Amino acid sequence: MSVIETDVLIVGAGPAGLMAANVMQKRGVDYVCLEKKPGRSVLSKALGIQARSLELFEFLGVNQPFLKRGYPGPGAKLHLAGKKPSYVEMYHIKSRYPYLLIIPQHEIEEILENHLNDRGGEISREHEVLEVVQKAGGVEVTAVHNGETKTYFSKYLLACDGAHSKVRQLLDVEFEGEDEGITFFTGDVEIPTMKEIHINLHINDRGAAAFFPYKDGTYRVVGFDRTRQGGPRKREMKLHELQTTLDTILTTSYEVENPKWLAYFGTAHRQVPNYREGRVFFVGDAAHVNNPLGGQGMNIGLEDVANLCWKIDTVLKGYAGNPFLDTYHEERAPVAREVIRNTTMELKMIQLKGLPGKIRNWAGKAALSQNWVQAIFAQALSHVHNDYDKTPINRSFKDASLPRRAIQAGERVPDQLLFMNGTTDERLFPLIQRLGYVCLIYIDSYQQDLVDYAYAFKEKANEAFPDMIKVFLVARGGTVLTDRDELPIIYDSYRHLDKNLGMKKGSTLFIRPDGHAGFHDGSADLKKVMGKLKRYFI
Repeated sequence: MSVIETDVLIVGAGPAGLMAANVMQKRGVDYVCLEKKPGRSVLSKALGIQARSLELFEFLGVNQPFLKRGYPGPGAKLHLAGKKPSYVEMYHIKSRYPYLLIIPQHEIEEILENHLNDRGGEISREHEVLEVVQKAGGVEVTAVHNGETKTYFSKYLLACDGAHSKVRQLLDVEFEGEDEGITFFTGDVEIPTMKEIHINLHINDRGAAAFFPYKDGTYRVVGFDRTRQGGPRKREMKLHELQTTLDTILTTSYEVENPKWLAYFGTAHRQVPNYREGRVFFVGDAAHVNNPLGGQGMNIGLEDVANLCWKIDTVLKGYAGNPFLDTYHEERAPVAREVIRNTTMELKMIQLKGLPGKIRNWAGKAALSQNWVQAIFAQALSHVHNDYDKTPINRSFKDASLPRRAIQAGERVPDQLLFMNGTTDERLFPLIQRLGYVCLIYIDSYQQDLVDYAYAFKEKANEAFPDMIKVFLVARGGTVLTDRDELPIIYDSYRHLDKNLGMKKGSTLFIRPDGHAGFHDGSADLKKVMGKLKRYFI
């Protein structure tokens, strides 16, 4: 039997697997993506794309189709007590995408797969994985396709095959945590008398119900009915059961019609001990699951992909050593751990009834009347502050000489408006999308010693990492001319890099392909900065 060899084998073609295939295709990595199902599901578990995921889609060059088809949800109304709801407004999010983009999961998968196909990539469907064996130099996978057994050998394997991951089971990896013991209901329906642009969440002693408006005027409804807890859990839900449940929970009756799909489901919070098992990496729901509160699960899976794939590519190209891939677990596991902790606590709060429930309602309404509290909620949901600055290597790179507002190693670098080469406006994110690794050296205005440093850094960086890093000079203004091949120049005319990123004269800001800072150094010391660059890639 012949063996199909590839650099990266992706198992699973949900949102995380499809995004991984797209990133590998964009970066020119040889990959194979196996999916058990014959086609995309018409059902939609996830329905919202958070701001950080949209930024990552921009780095991939696929954000526009999502913006055209999605609905920019402005926030949520929380019906906690009394007739007047409390609000969580999303405009507080510090991103070009200050909203929750509401779009059903089957459309998310359709857009990602179309983007992949348009660029020459493909998904190998109807392939069921039977065996996964780690060997020297790679992973051997046996799969069956239309009755034919196939063998694949890859240098790395990405398990993107969901909460019931076959890869995880075959490797006997623990999925630590527990079921939460709550039966939720969900479905996509028409509600003729509801005319809403906000998400509506109703919480009371009878249960909870949330309504998410789609662009076509239909609604996703999800929640739990206290009267239907305990006993055997059914998978299928009938329309009359949903109507009865909503009539039980709500004080105002809304008639639901024409369901696209309805279901019951349970929730759990679980996480693998380590996202890396040799040459196998667990991604998305295969690595972590949580309850659906806040629309977090799919989004942290997309962020897992954005963190991991460029690292694998960097190792495959020989720029980094094998230990570099350990940073995937170090950076991503704490993010899911925090989401699990928060969503578990939120579910417990929602379940309160009687006097504790009344205290929750009173405290919630009081807190959400404050804009600063709304801003904290919105920023947390958006994931724009899921930084990696507390990992050992990123903490070691922190530069105390920089201004307090300065971006430090591991932190997300916000998008900024730039004046490129003195001729046109540009944004930082499109540079990252086109170039991958970007390095900004702030020279203020023409200063020979800093110009010399910038050229010397470019030369040394290219020797160590050929054709990997694009270096830019950043000047406040003035004429920056040399008698050498000119480095591209960004004029910080808007002072965004100074005021928003904390760059100063002599700053070197090294930005990763996922838009996080590799490091930010203010010394303009060539030996020191090159030492950081080499140590970063272990």
